[in-house]
Amino acid sequence: MAESSSVLQHSYLQLAQLVRRDIAQQRYAPGERLPSVRALAAAQGVSVATVVRCYRHLEALGAVQARHKSGMYVAEPTAQRAPPRDETGVDMQGGRSTPARAHSTPPPVEFDRLVSLEHRMTQLYSLTTQQPLQWGLHLANAAPAWYPTEALARIAQRLLRSQPEMLGTYPTGSGLPALRTELVGWMATYGLDLQPEELLVTNGSTEALNVALRAVARPGDAVVVESPVYFGLLQMLGNLGLRAIELPCTPGEGMSLEALEYALEHQGGVRAVVAMPNFQNPLGHVMPDRNKRRLLRLVEQHDLALIEDDVFGDLSHTPHRPQPVKAWDRHGRVIYCGSSSKSLAPAFRLGWTSGGRWHARMESLKLSTSLAAPWLEQAVMAEFLRSGALQPHLRRLRERLAQTTPRATEAVRKHFPAGTRVHSPAGGWWLWLELPEPVDSLALLRLAVAQGIAFTPGALFSTTAKYASYLRLNIARPWTRELEQAVRQLGHLAGSLPSG
Repeated sequence: MAESSSVLQHSYLQLAQLVRRDIAQQRYAPGERLPSVRALAAAQGVSVATVVRCYRHLEALGAVQARHKSGMYVAEPTAQRAPPRDETGVDMQGGRSTPARAHSTPPPVEFDRLVSLEHRMTQLYSLTTQQPLQWGLHLANAAPAWYPTEALARIAQRLLRSQPEMLGTYPTGSGLPALRTELVGWMATYGLDLQPEELLVTNGSTEALNVALRAVARPGDAVVVESPVYFGLLQMLGNLGLRAIELPCTPGEGMSLEALEYALEHQGGVRAVVAMPNFQNPLGHVMPDRNKRRLLRLVEQHDLALIEDDVFGDLSHTPHRPQPVKAWDRHGRVIYCGSSSKSLAPAFRLGWTSGGRWHARMESLKLSTSLAAPWLEQAVMAEFLRSGALQPHLRRLRERLAQTTPRATEAVRKHFPAGTRVHSPAGGWWLWLELPEPVDSLALLRLAVAQGIAFTPGALFSTTAKYASYLRLNIARPWTRELEQAVRQLGHLAGSLPSG
């Protein structure tokens, strides 16, 4: 049985302290091999996932080193100094990533000050639910008025009147045939050549990602991710006992493919790459097509899976919808994941995936996890797609995002402290802000919540707190005088905190 996040957090930190004490007392000498993941789990009576997370955090601190196909070793004295980094911010000894700073290098994280991702997520939840919020700029959906809710409700009412007996049956496991047929037709408009039987309908893209990871990796394996990266993915990797290798992601280029190539040559146990090439969360950029094709070549050369998260792909700020990497996949290496939660109906919690060579395994995992996605939501979405209403809806949504984004960007530049940098997205609805160091965005959140404003602090977007001076804002709502006032107020609060 899986451990709860609070127990997991407590036990892996305790275990890491124990390992560090043994190293300090010279039970393990520099360069000596540490117990394997399974051996340490058995000896301490904890789960494999707990040991994996323990070793991962000790590696981030420089206390231990992973050796290719060999295991974990006590770091040599020289390895505990900050390793050289290239201009992208990649640790050239281990393929780990750090944010590239123009004028300074962040100090190493001390173990006693290391705050777990789960604890930071708990803080966010506690802060944003302790009182009513006027401006929930941390939420992951657009303004409800921007979705076709009335049209969807009419379809639902019609279906319930005409087919009430469907509420007394289970839906088919792989997804409603009518929905899968409509989805492959829609995806063909942006370059995907799929058949309905190649699609698996899931309970949101979260389940799609979960079954994909479980199909390609086992506890103790490594998975390459972007940095910064959506925190839900990091939490999922931890709960599955998988080790995240974070590689820098930059606007205009996407994941550093040089860093990826280096990591694949020097890191052991890598089984998959998870990437969001179209409108990455939180940066909002698009990876160029030449990089998408190169990314695909790298996973093919190294016999890996590429799990492509395309949930924001429909939300371009222009009429052009970028192609996913899956469009170039000829060998089943790309596991494609999509969703209606951002573009159509968050409450439906409908996702879909095409698993390539792992599709049969993913169908089995889905069946044992949740059996099937709900019939009514699938039927409503199938009818909405069949009616041809999706394209005009997306055109309106894209136009609204294109109008709001530059106004929000300008308001941040106007009202936030000097030295604040804002990454304006090409699609989606996130603004990614870098505050002047050492402004702590979590401290800012505490002040903001008291004024009825919430956002997502940057420390959640990495397994370490290296984005402590960053924050993410959701600007998918009508731009009003009141919203600009909220941004102005947030900027003034940021200016009230100590900065360099």
